[in-house]
Amino acid sequence: MNDVLRLLAKLLKRYGYDIKRHYEYNLLPIANLSKINQLSPLYATGQQNTAPGTDSSFDKLFICLRTCLRNHNEKRKPPNVAGVDRYELVSRCMRSVIRSINYAVEKKTGGTINLVVFDDHSDERFIKSFEDICRNSKCRWEIRTTHEYGQGQSLLEQFEFARGSNGLFYFCEDDYLHEVSAVAEMVIFYEQIFRTCRTHLVIHPQEHEFLYSRTIYPSYLLLGENRHWRTISHATHVLFTHSKIISDHWQYFENTRFVGDKKKRRLGSEAKTTDLLFNHIPGFAPIPSLAAHMQTESCLPPFFNWRPLWDRNGPD
Repeated sequence: MNDVLRLLAKLLKRYGYDIKRHYEYNLLPIANLSKINQLSPLYATGQQNTAPGTDSSFDKLFICLRTCLRNHNEKRKPPNVAGVDRYELVSRCMRSVIRSINYAVEKKTGGTINLVVFDDHSDERFIKSFEDICRNSKCRWEIRTTHEYGQGQSLLEQFEFARGSNGLFYFCEDDYLHEVSAVAEMVIFYEQIFRTCRTHLVIHPQEHEFLYSRTIYPSYLLLGENRHWRTISHATHVLFTHSKIISDHWQYFENTRFVGDKKKRRLGSEAKTTDLLFNHIPGFAPIPSLAAHMQTESCLPPFFNWRPLWDRNGPD
């Protein structure tokens, strides 16, 4: 930053503004804008089981939910937003996923929905609790114990599973609290954008805290049926996309196995793995958010009142 900009930045700070480097992150003119402004009628008249002009099927949706709950973790001081033990946190978040799946089934969005729980060797009593929660699901479900221990291994295993399939995939974690319409809205928006722009995409169910703290860049805002959607270039490994993206860009997924590895964890970070997808395909996050990462206050999406949603997903 040159001296003139430094002086200008100093003056602007008095009024609550700041100057940041843009790192040559610029927006290109958006294509097919007139069609995007008519997404709802386009979706109503253009639903198909196969994405037009591709070999990408939209008639199946897989929800890959990663869980891990062990007794020794329960003894730690709760670090989550609600200040409860991890068992209660995971239980409520898992119920929210099931209710969102059921809503999508009722609204007949997402084609055939399958829930696959990739469990990282949770204790038996927790597995039984997960089974009880999953029994309330209106879709086919299963709980798989991952081949190896560790967060990175469960990440890799779910992506490998998707790589060999053909359908939409939502990869989520056990500490995300979901709105009831989350799954259905992500399906509808994904299909609308694909059929309008003929491109696959990535959806993250909430805005990343980077967008408000450390990384500032311009975004497009699109108006969907129930909320706005913002273009993004940062997300966690919680993603909604198509299996074709995993197979075509496998090099951005295979190093997720290093997540949790003390020596190589930087290689598995989002910046070194799945965030690189945004160099090739568009990414979107909903405003208001469709889910909230309940790990810490800093992980929450801005202006998100999570308490009513938390209360609605208590024990039946």
